[in-house]
Amino acid sequence: MDKFDKPEHFASRPELPLSKQQARGTQAPSLADENNQLKATIKALIESARYNQKTQDKFYALELYFLEADSYDSLVGRILKDLKRQLKLTQVELFLIDPLQETQQLITEIYGQLGYKHLFYCDSIEAIKAIYSDEISLILSNSQEDIAKLSPGMSQSVALLPLRRGNHIIGSLHLGSRDHERFHPGLGGEFLLHLGSIISACIESSINQERYKHLSLIDLLTRAKNRRFFFQALGTEIARSKRSLKPLSCLFIDIDHFKAVNDEHGHLTGDRALRSVADAIVPLLRQSDVLARFGGEEFTVLLPDCDLRQAKEIAERIRDKVSLMHIANDTDQTFQLTVSIGVSHWQQNQQHADNNETLQKHLIRQADKGVYQAKKDGRNCVRVVENR
Repeated sequence: MDKFDKPEHFASRPELPLSKQQARGTQAPSLADENNQLKATIKALIESARYNQKTQDKFYALELYFLEADSYDSLVGRILKDLKRQLKLTQVELFLIDPLQETQQLITEIYGQLGYKHLFYCDSIEAIKAIYSDEISLILSNSQEDIAKLSPGMSQSVALLPLRRGNHIIGSLHLGSRDHERFHPGLGGEFLLHLGSIISACIESSINQERYKHLSLIDLLTRAKNRRFFFQALGTEIARSKRSLKPLSCLFIDIDHFKAVNDEHGHLTGDRALRSVADAIVPLLRQSDVLARFGGEEFTVLLPDCDLRQAKEIAERIRDKVSLMHIANDTDQTFQLTVSIGVSHWQQNQQHADNNETLQKHLIRQADKGVYQAKKDGRNCVRVVENR
């Protein structure tokens, strides 16, 4: 989209002209002078109306641009990067209140680390109060005291804009300009206040949408990702592996004799066992790895940038840790589980495939064959079926 000019409150408007007589302060104007003055006045009014309409249209487009963001990641990028460019600012910083780190955990589980260095999370509203010192309200300032509240940069004036939803403060948006007069205290702040309300609504809406999205991609029993998420991640990681020429590995994990667990101890204990296995696996994985419940008593682990040797080591650590667990049934009797694990891997310089779908089938088929071989070899072991 086109770049945006400064907000109407930050730029001068066309002024109405004075007649020659008014400028001289001498004789009364003639009819011709009055007609010329009237024409000039009408022309100036038309130019002012066009200017205001143009400004209004541009900032309506800016608001729409935020409202059209289809994810939290996209919205934050538009706030921190595009707003800076379109309003010709030197700095844009976003602070969000996240007392229980729920938003951070949610976004990390969906996207990993977003990597926006000017996005900050606060544990409480006290951190926001410290920025504003007194009442939490819009600050337009070119004082060094307020400029110092932004990260070190080239700003000579700043706007500190509280983000509100109803009566609640959800964060703060900080804008910095190299222009000393851009945000001086005498300027009106109606545009910024309206922009803040739009951005606040977009942030709250995007977080809620991510929550709903996340619920559709996790297994509610084990809190691992579900089968749908696994296939989405598998397609993404295959494409990334092709570009980076880095290896990609996959584990299939099947709990041995799980039907006997349900038959002997009951389904509630079986559910507890599934959660215990998932909880045991998570600490052994990197943040970039994906644990998913594939179905029933089967789990999958996607290991980006992981070669066959490393994948086998991770699989052995999982097998060993699960075998040492003691799980209690409803009468506090304990029992142990074992798992059979199949390992598959792929690397660009080792094997070529026609498309990503073929590679997906290859990785799943090879890992599934590995599980079958592990069951055949007595269970509680890790097996690799070499690429063919």
